[in-house]
Amino acid sequence: MPTASQQPLHIVYALVVVYALCYQLQSPIEPFLVAQLSEANADAAAEYASLRTFFNCVQTVGSFLVGCLADVIGLRALFALNFVACAASYGLLWQASSMAGLYASKVPTLFMAGFLCAQTAAAKLTPAGPARAGALGRLTTAYTLGGVVGPAVGGRIGNEVAAPLAVAGSLLAALLVLLLPAAVDKEEAEEAGDGAGSDQGKKDAPPAGSWFSRMGQILPAVWPLLLTKLASGVANSAVGAARPIVLKELFSFDQAGLGAVMSAAFFGNALVGLALGHLSSALGGARRTVGCCLAAMVAGYAALAAAYAPDASAPQLGALPFLGLSLALSLAQFPLATTLTALSTAAVPPRLKGTLVGAEHAAFALAGMVSPAAGVGLFRAAGLRGVASGAALVYASLVAFWLGSARAAAAAAEKRKDE
Repeated sequence: MPTASQQPLHIVYALVVVYALCYQLQSPIEPFLVAQLSEANADAAAEYASLRTFFNCVQTVGSFLVGCLADVIGLRALFALNFVACAASYGLLWQASSMAGLYASKVPTLFMAGFLCAQTAAAKLTPAGPARAGALGRLTTAYTLGGVVGPAVGGRIGNEVAAPLAVAGSLLAALLVLLLPAAVDKEEAEEAGDGAGSDQGKKDAPPAGSWFSRMGQILPAVWPLLLTKLASGVANSAVGAARPIVLKELFSFDQAGLGAVMSAAFFGNALVGLALGHLSSALGGARRTVGCCLAAMVAGYAALAAAYAPDASAPQLGALPFLGLSLALSLAQFPLATTLTALSTAAVPPRLKGTLVGAEHAAFALAGMVSPAAGVGLFRAAGLRGVASGAALVYASLVAFWLGSARAAAAAAEKRKDE
């Protein structure tokens, strides 16, 4: 039985499962809807990339807005608003009979930020260090539980059943939000982090001020982490936009097959999320965990580029190497993003955590806004090898950046010691 202090977190986990399930019901269907609703002479891949770009543009603005509102009006109200927005989006998707309808379904996603709300709640309810990394990891696991079932079921039942099911699930979750306490913004105990430091600031700190004032306080402390999240998001979003095209065109997958692939990736991430706190401690702390994940991403994308060079090798090799490497990359990608959040939320006071997590999600959405068209275009121009090589180059640059930052920090510490 969870203790009274743990009950809000368990409710948050349940909300994340429903949020992910409803969202992922649509994921394997959308590329095929775009193909059906596009004009006869249109490039369906380009249309899909444009739709993803529009979605991420809305999410970029919405993440900043929702993150700031989380610190002002509270998380329970925002959770409810999120699920109402989800229901509206899925309802519009259900009724879409043209590309304009698909674009209209993305407008309510301005307030669709369930995982942002959940991460902010976890950051406010747990102390810095392994406890927070573990809670954020369990959030990833909760999301992936919904993600395992959603794509597999959605790919089987199609939009006519998946969309109304997602609407009903979102409205049910909006009622479940009422079980949360009116305020989850409890004072956080200061505790030494695993290389991340302890939470800065107290409950009685002065008001954070306007959004610009908040960001002015946040950026000096976390800009390297936000830069890492943005750059890695660019690479991941480009590859993610190309992946369904690769599976459809090179390996002849249908929507059920695509859904099964997505579910397998989520299942692996669920297992990693459960053990993230222990994994971080075993690797020597959050910063070393980030370094290991970055190195793994370089190796994985380099191997993918080498395996499918040129694309003519795809029919001979088959889909199995691509699927295996994609799963391995996914297993490194999720703990990387989660550990970056654990590090950044430990660097700011509680009153700024919502704004910070909103900025992180905005960085991720911004990456998704600029990357899908680039990923699909790179695939058309240079094939699978080109997409994988570009991602490997981005991650290699991040490894160099983190090594340089570590050396600079060590030199600064040595200088202070000498003084």
